[in-house]
Amino acid sequence: MSETVTQPLTAPPLTAMFGGTFDPIHYGHIKPVIALAKLVGLKRVTLLPNNVPPHRPQPEASAQQRLAMVQMALADIGGSLFDIDDRELRRDNPSWTVDTFETLRRERGRTAPLGFIIGQDSLLTLPQWHRGLELLDKCHLLVCARPGYGAKMSTPALQSWLEARLTTDVGQLQTKPAGLIYLAPTPQLSISASLIRERRHEGLRCDDMLTPSVQRYIDEQGLYL
Repeated sequence: MSETVTQPLTAPPLTAMFGGTFDPIHYGHIKPVIALAKLVGLKRVTLLPNNVPPHRPQPEASAQQRLAMVQMALADIGGSLFDIDDRELRRDNPSWTVDTFETLRRERGRTAPLGFIIGQDSLLTLPQWHRGLELLDKCHLLVCARPGYGAKMSTPALQSWLEARLTTDVGQLQTKPAGLIYLAPTPQLSISASLIRERRHEGLRCDDMLTPSVQRYIDEQGLYL
């Protein structure tokens, strides 16, 4: 007699990953993601610090310092929305995002809704990432607005690719495992890690851009001087 396989009655809730070098982590990272979580009903966002980002200059702070700052920022804001996955920091090779999401998909299973939070600037450059367009096979893209960036891709073919995957229905994000792009009307904060580093290099304070513990840690460690 054949075995009966019982399917789950409901899909697990949508969870999302938010990657970055976090050199340092700042309010421009945190506040838009909190707003995004409210828009789409996220109960958990996992911060994924990068070790060796292949598409950009290498971080000034060490992996250990950047992880410490992420931990401090989350302690400052409190709540249960965020957690941390440090798997990429434990790699010696470049952090290819698609490789990480292939692993995550194997861990979560084929049907679990999974999102990847990126900024509008990253969406526009996604075709230049290593196997960047394949990410939609593994997850949804949850896109935060960024000051100064439009919504048009670089070619008509890429714009058609985008439009075929756009959704404004957050219910689909919660029920489908992958394949959709959601452009979130999140707050556009003119804060960046590069701006913070530049201000530090010039001897200027950044208290309104960083959580208190992160600002103190940067001062104590003498970072970005």
